[in-house]
Amino acid sequence: NTISSTSTVNNRSKYVPILHVSTHEPLPPKITKSNQTIQFQVPTPHFHPTSETKMHFFFAVLSAILTSSVSSQPHNNLPLFAFSWLNDANTIVAGTPATIKIKLVGNFDNQTNLHEHPINLIVRVNEKIGNSSYITGLCSNTEGDPVKWDITFLPILVGTFNVLIIDNEYNIHDSSLQFHVTPGKMYPSFSVAWWRGLVNEFDAGEKVTVLILPRDAFGNNVTSRSEKAGTYEFGVSALNETGSVLSVVNLTHLGWTGNDYVGIEFIATTCGNLSLKIEGGNQTLNGSPLPFKVKTGPLDITKCLAKWKYESNVLQVSSKLEMFIHQLDQYGNIVPGMYPFDVRVVEKLTNLSIPIADLYYKEVAPGIQIFKFRILKLGDFWLTFLNKERTQTISDMSYHFTVFVGYCDGAESVINGSGLFSSTVGQMSKFSVFLEDRHGFPSFVPVQTLRAQIMRTVDSYNVLPRISPIRIVEGRDIAGEPMYGASSPIGSAPAPSVGPNNILEGSSKVLASDFDVTYTPEKSGTYEIRVFCGNIPINDVILMEVQPGGVDVTLSKVVQFATQVPKLEESEIVVQLVDPFSNPILFQQEKLILHFSSSSGFLLWVFDVENGLYIGRYTASEVGVYELYVAFDGKQLLPCPFWVHVYGSEYFPKTSNDTITVWEDESVSFDVIGNDHYANGSARIVETSMPSHGSLLQYGRLFRYTPFKGFFGNDTFSYIISDINNNSASGTVFIDVLITAPQFVSLPVQLQATEDDLSPKFGGFAGIEIYYSDPQENISINLSAKNGTVFLSPMLMQFWQPTWRELSLDRGNGEEKSLILIGCVEVINLVLQSIQYLGNGNFSGEDEMKVSTSNKNGVRDTDIPISVEPINDPPFVNVSEYIILGKADKDGSRIFDRQKSRSEFFIGDPDFSSYQGNKSYFMISLSMEVSDGTLVTSLLDYQINTTEVKLENSYQWQPLQTYVTLSRHFLVKAKGIRFPGTIKDCNEAMEQLLYQGGERGAVLTLIVNDMGNHGCYPDCSESMTAPLQMEATVNLVRRSPMNPLLARTLGSAVVIEFILISLLGALVLFFICKCAFVLGNERRSFTRDSKISKVEKSKDPSSSDQPLSEDVTHFSGCCSSPFLLRSQLSIFRQRSCRQPVNRGPGNDESQSSQSSSDHQNIIARPNFMSLSIEKTQSENV
Repeated sequence: NTISSTSTVNNRSKYVPILHVSTHEPLPPKITKSNQTIQFQVPTPHFHPTSETKMHFFFAVLSAILTSSVSSQPHNNLPLFAFSWLNDANTIVAGTPATIKIKLVGNFDNQTNLHEHPINLIVRVNEKIGNSSYITGLCSNTEGDPVKWDITFLPILVGTFNVLIIDNEYNIHDSSLQFHVTPGKMYPSFSVAWWRGLVNEFDAGEKVTVLILPRDAFGNNVTSRSEKAGTYEFGVSALNETGSVLSVVNLTHLGWTGNDYVGIEFIATTCGNLSLKIEGGNQTLNGSPLPFKVKTGPLDITKCLAKWKYESNVLQVSSKLEMFIHQLDQYGNIVPGMYPFDVRVVEKLTNLSIPIADLYYKEVAPGIQIFKFRILKLGDFWLTFLNKERTQTISDMSYHFTVFVGYCDGAESVINGSGLFSSTVGQMSKFSVFLEDRHGFPSFVPVQTLRAQIMRTVDSYNVLPRISPIRIVEGRDIAGEPMYGASSPIGSAPAPSVGPNNILEGSSKVLASDFDVTYTPEKSGTYEIRVFCGNIPINDVILMEVQPGGVDVTLSKVVQFATQVPKLEESEIVVQLVDPFSNPILFQQEKLILHFSSSSGFLLWVFDVENGLYIGRYTASEVGVYELYVAFDGKQLLPCPFWVHVYGSEYFPKTSNDTITVWEDESVSFDVIGNDHYANGSARIVETSMPSHGSLLQYGRLFRYTPFKGFFGNDTFSYIISDINNNSASGTVFIDVLITAPQFVSLPVQLQATEDDLSPKFGGFAGIEIYYSDPQENISINLSAKNGTVFLSPMLMQFWQPTWRELSLDRGNGEEKSLILIGCVEVINLVLQSIQYLGNGNFSGEDEMKVSTSNKNGVRDTDIPISVEPINDPPFVNVSEYIILGKADKDGSRIFDRQKSRSEFFIGDPDFSSYQGNKSYFMISLSMEVSDGTLVTSLLDYQINTTEVKLENSYQWQPLQTYVTLSRHFLVKAKGIRFPGTIKDCNEAMEQLLYQGGERGAVLTLIVNDMGNHGCYPDCSESMTAPLQMEATVNLVRRSPMNPLLARTLGSAVVIEFILISLLGALVLFFICKCAFVLGNERRSFTRDSKISKVEKSKDPSSSDQPLSEDVTHFSGCCSSPFLLRSQLSIFRQRSCRQPVNRGPGNDESQSSQSSSDHQNIIARPNFMSLSIEKTQSENV
């Protein structure tokens, strides 16, 4: 029976660790365990027992003894079990099996059938059930003979652990086992390498140290006490920027350092941006290759090198001598910069120094200078480069050079011929060179000065050319010897001389201007042709293509074929065709033919060309042995013929790819060939590749894979199996490393809060931190409290690129008000520093904040205790404003009568509901006093010594002097009564309260004091407290006051009446003012019309004698001249009035009224005379 853990990750944090583990590991950084943090990776521990550890060990032993004593007693006829380590071996090497033996002890009912009720053991290591980051491969063997029962597992984490074995059905609860795990052997790919001091820039010649943290296959640190450094073998090599190996580093030291690291020392000699590759066996160390940079050392004159620009020391007179100087340090590295050099030229014949007038130098590349000067003298010379002080010369000094007479111009000279642009391997090609001066005339030079260079571009392979002069002339050489004439044949020249890159035909003392260059290439490809005449380049670089030759059947061959193939499956045969010089030949597949002895049972395909090889494919349909050969153009290729054995498909092994899933902090074991097919059921794994992100251990046909710390994602490796017939097949294992839910790196032991206050007031709680392997993935964290709410405090403003856009906040929908944060781990950890807590109303005491982290693969939660310090809240009094006293009896009138009163009356304290102790200890003080009369109530006997009264005509409280107890109660009668008691007792005293007084009533004053015993106030930070009290007054009346509804109705009626009267008065005042205004206007109009009528009568004498016609239209106006009269006639206002001629007394009044009306439209101007125009009705106006 295999015990497996659930897929949901749960981790209940423990606030007091069982063991204190300390590590000495400065790099890479580790998170250690403390009272406020939870360790998520345990390195190699060094145990220092503390008093707390000893105390926990004592309790563990005591628990084991008690458990053993309880288990020894029979219980329901169940068997008893004992557990012990096999051979008492509780110190185990990581990765090796650990065995717990199960023994049945004591007497029990023999009829108990263990097979009908199989035992189901739950194994918990350090509070984690089943396979975890501590153990793996947990297996419980509880079948068959109980004598052979045991529990096996593989510990994978170094440390000391406690084992708890549980089975509820058989009442098993054993926690007496403990084991210690030591690290295994070093596993190179799990070991970590880094530069000492994290410094990766060095000077050439500096001693460099690399530190290696050796780890075993499960990531545990290997120390010097567990393994010697001499057993390690590391291969160290330096790589350039392209990844090519520059050199193998010679180690100067390999051994343990003082901090359980393995140190590697070597001397850095090669400069540049490099990488250091460190290998152990066939594995590369984690972190390798390590990038580093080596800077050049100081310039060493003796190591500098000088090179001819055109690789020739034969120079034409009047040309420029050009040389490159490579500035090097003592290790041969280029030293950039301009360093001064001195140049000296000495004539070989006279041994005299030649002055240099036009020396020119310039840095053409970092660390490379070019020196130029013109040479004007013939002969042989020595060239020397010295330092500025002329005390040292550069390497390989002095340099010899020869100056000859010549006038060759490289641009005017001509190169042509058939062999200049193409050639064939094995065939001679030729091109010609014609030297000319700047004027186009032939330029004769010594034959040894002409040089040709033919080099392949891919690998700098050189073809040795042969140079023959075809046009010579008589003369003398530079030594004064006679030379051959132009008509001399080539054959009459002296024996040829051989140069370093050319074969010259003819004497070096012969002058020629035309040459033939012949060459025979042996390798195909693209070449560059360069021609020089001394130090004069002829034309530019010319590209030439060399084609391979014909197929050589004796060198061509079948390079790959299988002698055993499955039927009805495609098989391959690989052929390589080459020419006589072993150059590969392509595009000849039409001439390749594959032959079988029985062609009827085969399906053939045409050869394909891939990567310079010819691949033929065929399929055999019948089992048997067949002869096969490959022919090119009718000729067989070696090693043909050969025999092919065709078998059925079951003869050959077949592999199936495997997919494995494992948590990032665990290890998994699997059988890779369990789903593969192989003959006779027997196969072995002959080769395995290494995964890139984890360790792989092989136990026969089983593999155990452990991912690197912090890795998640996909990993893979391949393997090859071989059966009994030596047939092989390869398979691939795909590993999916699941990332666990976010882990708690740090948790506070306890949080402190204050009742009804947001805690902390500024910022948030510190100490909550989580770890997650993927810094980019969004994770979720849920925070909730049982008796409160979790908030976020205001966060600081960010002046850099904000990350809050990646944060999502949400509130849960359940009864518990939870805060859900979604974002990456960096943002979440920042937000967790701003967590605040607010308890429910008046809550104090112990609470828990539940913190749950989750991702797509699981959930991890823990509880953080919160201690909520109580705040002393003021008490409260719930009474009405007045109370109507009922009819008094002989004892008085009851004040608080629940049967008659519609409102509730009681006193209380908000701190009472959250009081953690015995409720009977929650005491308050109640004071009751009336302004007139006497109060009577009944109290309990325990309040006799603490009751105080205020008598009539007294203003002081005094102890109770006399009393009479009856049934543990006593009566108190006074003007004021004050006593301490519980809330229940105080409310009962209020219910029993009676009033004795006059008919006018009184005022009752109630004062409740909490006595300052139920929290802190006003400053909880200093644990201060002060009593708080609440006062209320009640009017005691004999008669019922007016109904509030009726009072409000009467008041509303009075207000409405006042508003209506005010509106009526305003209306009357308005009409009075309006009438007065109209009368005033009429009076003024009558006075003005009377004055105008009198004026008109005085100016018109006929107006009184002749009556006006009924059809007369009156116009009146003003004008200063007749011209103005005519011009302004059209703007006069007109009015036609028809009225009867009344000679009665009202005539004057009517005329006066009309005249007054007309006169209103006349504009009076000074110096105008009045004008009156009369027209009859028949005239047109």
